[in-house]
Amino acid sequence: MRKGIATPITLVVLMVVFTSLLAATGYMALGTLRGGASERVTYQAFTVAESALEAFPLLVRCGDNLPSAYTLSVSGGPALSATYSYPNRERAVPPGGGEIKVQAVAQVGGGKATLEQTFRVGCGILGAVPAALTSRPNISVRGNAQIIGYDFAGDSGAYPVTQVLLPGAPTPLPADAFSLTVADASLIPVGSYVQIPSPVVPRAYQVTEVNGNVLTLRPLFPPGLADAILPGASVSLVPFAVRAYDPATSTLTLSDARGLLVGQTVRVAGVEARVLSVDLGTNQVRLEWRGAPPTAIPEGTPLVPQILGAASAGSISTVGAGGISHDKAEYSSLVPSDPDALFQRTFGLTKEEFLERFPPQPANTFNGTLSGWELKVVRGDLHLTGSGSICGQGILVVIGDLTVNGTCSTGFQGLLYVAGNYNQQGNSVLTGAVVVEGVANLTAGLTKIAGTGQGRGKIAYDPMILLKLRLGSQGLASVRPLAGTWRRP
Repeated sequence: MRKGIATPITLVVLMVVFTSLLAATGYMALGTLRGGASERVTYQAFTVAESALEAFPLLVRCGDNLPSAYTLSVSGGPALSATYSYPNRERAVPPGGGEIKVQAVAQVGGGKATLEQTFRVGCGILGAVPAALTSRPNISVRGNAQIIGYDFAGDSGAYPVTQVLLPGAPTPLPADAFSLTVADASLIPVGSYVQIPSPVVPRAYQVTEVNGNVLTLRPLFPPGLADAILPGASVSLVPFAVRAYDPATSTLTLSDARGLLVGQTVRVAGVEARVLSVDLGTNQVRLEWRGAPPTAIPEGTPLVPQILGAASAGSISTVGAGGISHDKAEYSSLVPSDPDALFQRTFGLTKEEFLERFPPQPANTFNGTLSGWELKVVRGDLHLTGSGSICGQGILVVIGDLTVNGTCSTGFQGLLYVAGNYNQQGNSVLTGAVVVEGVANLTAGLTKIAGTGQGRGKIAYDPMILLKLRLGSQGLASVRPLAGTWRRP
């Protein structure tokens, strides 16, 4: 994934940094021509602080610790630096993004300048899908094809991502924070929540820092004498963990709200609810409870979204042995009638912005295989038939029709987005999610799923794959200053 998006982002970073260096150097040169020595150093400090604010969007990575310092190299002189501070005491950008207030402080000689600005940070793809197969056109499932959603009733909302390594964490656990080494921390962002058996009962922790494969954890419970963490224990990530709950407004603040949809059914603390609104800027979700609302929800509690087998803006039919598991939704408000809205809620960018950032290649140059969780965009009708097949892992976006008939023994894992019509036959197997936009005239489109699935579901939803794609696409981060927030505190 990171390999697939690195080149365009690197070019943008280099261009902006080069421009900032030229501007800063020019301003400092002008500063030497005006005022006394005191005014010059103050002006230079102001320029370095301004340059630090301009460079801030280039230094931010979602889920990582926020930058603490900025260095500006000046030709023929010593490097100048500024420090970043965060008045709201953030340590990292939440995985789902948000608003970050930044202060840049620079000192040059005896001069000092402090500037402040608030930035809106968006992180990675949204991956907001209500079903294993989401389609604006009608859906027809034939033959022995099986479309499989996710078992809502049996879903705990916590998914194993790694294991504890030696020495674990012996009792007594500190009440404030402690370090824990795991086999692989790549799917555990800073600010997220995990569950770990201690040693049998699952206990909840907040991840306050990640250094390599070493986690810093804050227990969300008073540790007792039996709460040791043993080597080999499973570490489960809670993608939608409750940070705070306001019972007066039925509003949850989550660790990450990406992937949730208005109108979607969810379960929190054993009570089902309908999502009324999703604010990705604050990661707040407002709910309409279907039972007695909880009076309190502990921090770290999982929110579990319902993922259907199929959802369509039109009809859904099954013929023969074709089947859809874990429910379906016909003529559903979960599938927008506007194709651009469907695209934007999937990727977090408009189609124009997305294609500008990721220029498509001709469809006839793509062999159907993705690797390393990369993102691939092709334009034109794509026919993966005969010796062709769809294989590998990643995100495939087809700006045109897609026909899949070739067989791949390992199948495809990832997200498949088709901006035209979709026809899947043969023995191909897709694990993750498929989104079909269809042609503008929906009556002329039909999403057709037929054939067999090599003993597995032809399209089967997997929450871990969507999680990997959201975390792996953090290079899609967009950092923009909010108008009217620049000031000198």
